[in-house]
Amino acid sequence: MANGRSITVGILVYPGCLASGAVGPADVFRIANTLSELQPARQRVHFELDWLTARREPLLSVGGLSFACKPLQGSRLDVLLLPGIYHAGVGELEAVLADCDAELQALRELGELIDLRTAPPLLAAACSGTCLLAAAGLLNGRRATTSWWLGSYFRSHYPRVELAADQLLVQDGNLMTSGGITSYFDLSLALIGRFGGDDLRQQTARVLVMDAQRASQAPYIASAMMAGEGHVLIERARSWLNARLDLDWTLPELAAHCNASSRTLLRRFHAVQGCTPVQYVQQLRVERARGLLESTQLSMQDITSRCGYEDVSTFSKVFKRWVELTPRDYRKRFGLRV
Repeated sequence: MANGRSITVGILVYPGCLASGAVGPADVFRIANTLSELQPARQRVHFELDWLTARREPLLSVGGLSFACKPLQGSRLDVLLLPGIYHAGVGELEAVLADCDAELQALRELGELIDLRTAPPLLAAACSGTCLLAAAGLLNGRRATTSWWLGSYFRSHYPRVELAADQLLVQDGNLMTSGGITSYFDLSLALIGRFGGDDLRQQTARVLVMDAQRASQAPYIASAMMAGEGHVLIERARSWLNARLDLDWTLPELAAHCNASSRTLLRRFHAVQGCTPVQYVQQLRVERARGLLESTQLSMQDITSRCGYEDVSTFSKVFKRWVELTPRDYRKRFGLRV
């Protein structure tokens, strides 16, 4: 392209990936291309898009859509983007990963050829696609994020990765990862900003009717939906704690109910939940408050009391620590419209 830059983006298609994760980013980059043509010639950037495969078959069917793919091997790329994995549960996620030998091998070979801190291609994974990078060993010792509901699962299976599960986007060198399903929009916008500048990123976000400043998954996290290991000790603790969200309790009482020592309980909680029982209860209480803020007109004092706190100010600070919004701002954003 005369007086402009051409950026080659490959989107890796594989059985079990989210079809929207393969199609959606392509649409975002095409919108950016159209908007870029309105800029002065020297500022223009054009994203060349290809669907790629690590398999021998060039035609892949995913979610009822057919993708005519080029081979990943030998492709010269500025960006390789990995869509998320469609799964109804951890078992289905693991089944897809178990069938991704070709993709994992290709990613490992790619990791051996490039310096992941500086050299292209930039590897970008959306949603649970982060698990592919982790399973290939490319995230070891690096910071990353993934779908918030996979936080516990991810920590236990990939302990060498520094997981920031509350973050929507994390970049570490030439690796970029994003959170829940539609975060591929945020990931695509970040890549557009990286190669095309912030003005183009903002313009593209406006056309998408998106908030280009989203940075956290925290307002959307629901602890009860977190995928975990299902360890019997943790399940007993969860059940006991859920029934006592508005009551005081002690760690020895919880440990006694679980027939375990306090030390064992703390260790198991950290391994499975990535937090202490006290922090987990804070999350559950905040989750209850979120439900009340979304569905009722109860006063903050009533909500605070129902969530096991006496002081509104104290609970508001706890709420903001986990949700990154004050209760008032959360109700304004997600509450009933009256």
